[in-house]
Amino acid sequence: MKEKFTLKEKDFIVRGIYKRYQRAQLDILYLNQHYNYYPQVDVFKVKESNAHYQKADAQFVDQLQRKQQLEDFVGIVNQIHTHLSQETYRFIENEYLNFYDSSWWVPYFSRATYYRLKHRALDEIIECAYTFFSENDLIKLML
Repeated sequence: MKEKFTLKEKDFIVRGIYKRYQRAQLDILYLNQHYNYYPQVDVFKVKESNAHYQKADAQFVDQLQRKQQLEDFVGIVNQIHTHLSQETYRFIENEYLNFYDSSWWVPYFSRATYYRLKHRALDEIIECAYTFFSENDLIKLML
């Protein structure tokens, strides 16, 4: 990947990260509420056929792996948040995490200050993301 990104490219990368982050949090919540991860044996399924029982077992393993991948991703993004400065985190929170109003910055900053802060925040978060993600992972987040 090239070293210098435009503001639009940086915004696209970070927006992709936070879209996947919020989706992963919702999926983890859903999986915790709808799946019981304690080992259980259904006697009727075991007696009926071995193939049917193995299919349920494979689905259970797939759900566990999916949940672990989602938790890993959320953990990485939370770790990135701990490395950000307080000003950058506040900007990211208002711009990407709690996005209710597109002009949230108007009472606080001038347009030039907003874009200067946006450049600085996006540079900082992409720099932190490079420590946790490979270039291929960031490309996948952009798609």
